[in-house]
Amino acid sequence: MIANPWPKLVLLLIAAVASGVLVIRSGEQESDRKQRPELGVGYSMKQAELIRTGESGQVLYRVQTNQAKQVAENGIIELDVVRIKYDPPTEIPWDLHADTGHILPGGNIIKLTGNVIAKTRGEMQAPTRISTDYLELNTETYIANTDRDVVIDYTNNTLFAKGLRAYLKEERLQLISDVNGQFIP
Repeated sequence: MIANPWPKLVLLLIAAVASGVLVIRSGEQESDRKQRPELGVGYSMKQAELIRTGESGQVLYRVQTNQAKQVAENGIIELDVVRIKYDPPTEIPWDLHADTGHILPGGNIIKLTGNVIAKTRGEMQAPTRISTDYLELNTETYIANTDRDVVIDYTNNTLFAKGLRAYLKEERLQLISDVNGQFIP
């Protein structure tokens, strides 16, 4: 007696079609994954305050921002409406403000952009105010740099310059070029 081959053939055909569908679907899912953006590790915070302390626990500076967001691809932290309070125990304290900022990976460099204002906060002497549109602050050395136009106001005196290096720990300003000013005795 010869067995009927049709049921086996139908089962074989069903298995072939099912495996073909699975292969096609897995290919579609792979291409879908390639088209969708990958979400990396990062974070976003509103009304954030980042505090750096010294070895003995004293606060060295505070970074306050309306929003902090880490870019996953490069590790840069983007800041919106930035305020930095530099409060050393012995030197003159400084307040820095800017429209935006970026903290580079490693956290040593903070780049401030847009309406940057750095101002001393001292009870013993008149405040010094520095205005520019870009400033880089090295938080390890406490040196602030810019190669842009700068306006410095101190008491009734105003200085204009192109470029500045501010040594915050040493309470010293170095103007780079095109320095001119108005001094009222």
